[in-house]
Amino acid sequence: MKTTHLLLAAASAFLLALSAAAQPKETFCNPLDIIIGQERAYRGGEPVVLIFEDDYFLFVSHRKGYWYSPDFKDWTYVDAPDYPGGVVSVVEMDGVLYGCSMNNKRVFKAVDPRKGEWVQVGTLDSDRYGDANMFYDNGRLYLYYGWSQIMPFKVVELDKTTFKEISEPKVLFFGDHRRHGFESRRNEDVIYSIFNGRRDYFEEEYPWIEGPWMTKHNGKYYLQYAAIGLEFLSYSHGVYVGDSPTGPFTYSEHNPLTFKTTGFAVGAGHGSTFHDKNGQLWTICMIPGNYGGGRGSELAIYPTAVDKDGVMHSETALGDWPQYWPGSRKGPVGDNWTGWKLLSNKKKVEVSSTFENYAPAKGVDEDFMTCWAAETGDPGEFFCVDLGKVADIRAIQVNFDHIGGTAPQGRGFGAPQAPPAHYQCYTVEVSADKVTWTKVADKPDNKQEFRHVYIELPQPMNARYVKVTNLGTYDGAKFCVKDLRVFGNPNVGKSTVVKGVKVVRNPEDRREATLLWDPVPGADGYVIRYGIDKNKLYNSYIVYDANFFKMHSLNVDPEYFFQVESFDSGLDYCREKTEAVNGMGAEVEINKRGNGNFGYGGNAMSKRVMLKEGVDEYVFEGIDPGHWVINHTFGPVLWAGDLTEADLIGEGEPGIEAKLTELGHGTTVTGELRMKVVRGKEAGKVVVTIVHY
Repeated sequence: MKTTHLLLAAASAFLLALSAAAQPKETFCNPLDIIIGQERAYRGGEPVVLIFEDDYFLFVSHRKGYWYSPDFKDWTYVDAPDYPGGVVSVVEMDGVLYGCSMNNKRVFKAVDPRKGEWVQVGTLDSDRYGDANMFYDNGRLYLYYGWSQIMPFKVVELDKTTFKEISEPKVLFFGDHRRHGFESRRNEDVIYSIFNGRRDYFEEEYPWIEGPWMTKHNGKYYLQYAAIGLEFLSYSHGVYVGDSPTGPFTYSEHNPLTFKTTGFAVGAGHGSTFHDKNGQLWTICMIPGNYGGGRGSELAIYPTAVDKDGVMHSETALGDWPQYWPGSRKGPVGDNWTGWKLLSNKKKVEVSSTFENYAPAKGVDEDFMTCWAAETGDPGEFFCVDLGKVADIRAIQVNFDHIGGTAPQGRGFGAPQAPPAHYQCYTVEVSADKVTWTKVADKPDNKQEFRHVYIELPQPMNARYVKVTNLGTYDGAKFCVKDLRVFGNPNVGKSTVVKGVKVVRNPEDRREATLLWDPVPGADGYVIRYGIDKNKLYNSYIVYDANFFKMHSLNVDPEYFFQVESFDSGLDYCREKTEAVNGMGAEVEINKRGNGNFGYGGNAMSKRVMLKEGVDEYVFEGIDPGHWVINHTFGPVLWAGDLTEADLIGEGEPGIEAKLTELGHGTTVTGELRMKVVRGKEAGKVVVTIVHY
């Protein structure tokens, strides 16, 4: 039975972060899905990546299995019942993979990692090695550990045969949020609570430091740590640097290493840094996820480098825009972005229907916690973004949500859930004129739960409209789009270094700074770059549609240099007025009352409509004989009168109409609000219209 199970697993190739449709795979776009056959998408927790025997291996927590790939694009999943599982550490030692877990004391050796065969070879001295990370260097084996708000990171040397301690554990460092701004847990950065109502987050708390990872590069030792918790926008990495695997280690004032609080894919913590096949560095991160209202974790990868002065740094600002795969470029930090700009942010949207407050604009707002939802999950529900004019489209990312689904959507640790008959089925089409459409994706019977569908177009396409149409949801969910993201226009628009940048550093808290700069006409947004050396602006934020920003990620001691660059897609934002989307705040109400009763408050027969800019007709159905009053809700009466059966039943209009009020602004009358009665078969209706002068 075991042999058959392994053969089935090894024979199936699975894709990480790619649509199952045959597409080119030169680029990717964070976040990344983890797909295992027809199982539900798996959580991307505490990832470890390394190269072994010329393949990339990817391990995530709480899974008795892992993946390998020759190119970081197409992955084979390996079921490994005897693999440690839990929050794992995997290291290559003398040509063999060894693994252990913080969840137990056992150490395993891979007999054949591609077949999932592991055997126990030792036992650790303790099961208290939080987030253990084994590191092998010059014939010696070290174990780094730390997972606490108050306890330190430590290192201990192990016997590489027995895996017992052969040195005293050594304290390396503690969290230090009063000096390192990015380490601070602030309630303003909380995405979702892990306390389930037990307590609130304080204004500021000690950091949770976790996830030690050691990288050796050019003779230096970079001890990476994650701060502060998955539930925060500011989940991130920092590094300490030393000349020996046991230290002493010096804090890098260029920290944070990976940090992303703005954009669609936020958070960048508890992962690992690895060399690709070109020798370039990458950092894979655990980031927060949200699907169907259930919190989880996903993966993101960011190009990383060490400069000539030994400073390790990553590029995250545009890290959720299309990038080239690891191993594709010679210098990924400076040469890894495709140049394809985000075209869909804050554009006009047309939808088939809308459920409650899941407004269409939430499907193009670059916020992974919001979404648009249709009223149903029926085939034909659609979401269409209008870019405003024809653009040079290179890639599309459709991020689905799952509102109303009956199955639990958190990426848990238990046994895999049984797959449904199909997952989200859909088409993606583009059009230049909204008449002729071209399909770029067609999934009528999708058997894999891709939540982030990334479509790299084989050839550039000139189009203005991008439409996603539902062919079928699952678990009884409504059709939902978390964000439809369109990329392109590489040769349109430009990046400009902004002049007039003003920076005020908080004198009472040097971790904070507020920036204000002169807006660039037509700019979609800005990248703020900052650092402690004017030639090493390694830290960044992305800011959409604003010319100010407050940050609290600075280190206390150094002075900082700042630069702001604008970016422009060549398209304009859709500036929807809240009065058009939500309403004016003014309601018109019709009530059936006793004769002469003109009081406020309505009754069981009350019908109300919210007036919205751009909507000129409002219909009140079901009007039967009686005394009816039209008024401004909680305001004055606009019309009152008796309506008979002859007025309401039959065909045509009985000629009952009236001006309700003039409309305008300031001293100018711009129109009027009118009403009329229209007969019906069983009841009449009152139609209220806005007439523009």
